[in-house]
Amino acid sequence: MTTLRPEDFATTHDWPKPGVLFYDIAPVMRDAGLLAATTAELIGAAQELFAEVDYVVAPEARGFLFGPALAVALGAGFILARKPDKLPPRTSSAEYELEYGVEQLHIHDNELGGARVLIHDDLLATGGTAGALVELMLGAGAIPVGAAFVSEIPALAGRKALGMLPVTTLVAFS
Repeated sequence: MTTLRPEDFATTHDWPKPGVLFYDIAPVMRDAGLLAATTAELIGAAQELFAEVDYVVAPEARGFLFGPALAVALGAGFILARKPDKLPPRTSSAEYELEYGVEQLHIHDNELGGARVLIHDDLLATGGTAGALVELMLGAGAIPVGAAFVSEIPALAGRKALGMLPVTTLVAFS
């Protein structure tokens, strides 16, 4: 059972646009005990499901919060998926839709030649970001093996973007 609860997150109505309920992970990050427990539980859940991982890939910015710790614990490298104009030229990109707009993610143009990759982010909502990460990894020749998220909004059906990939999350928002 996870220590993390929906009430550990702050919520903001109508942000970043009307009709969106934003779940803010900042209170989790500020609480040393909750931060440590969340990190340990995410790592434990990922280790149970994904024994052999070569890389963890996570998007800027909140995917960078737990992604590197997850990679270290799994004995894997970490791939930065950044927003436009944040990486030197020669990148691959994928565009995706959010509840409140269209975004893009970029990775360095590297051939990953069959590397086993774990998709990670803080939140699985509509699946746009996660789907873009899968697209980028497949385009680089990697094999997505699963996905690990801190939280999820199941009503937004983001798991559909991940197809048959196994998914683990610590807390769900109703």
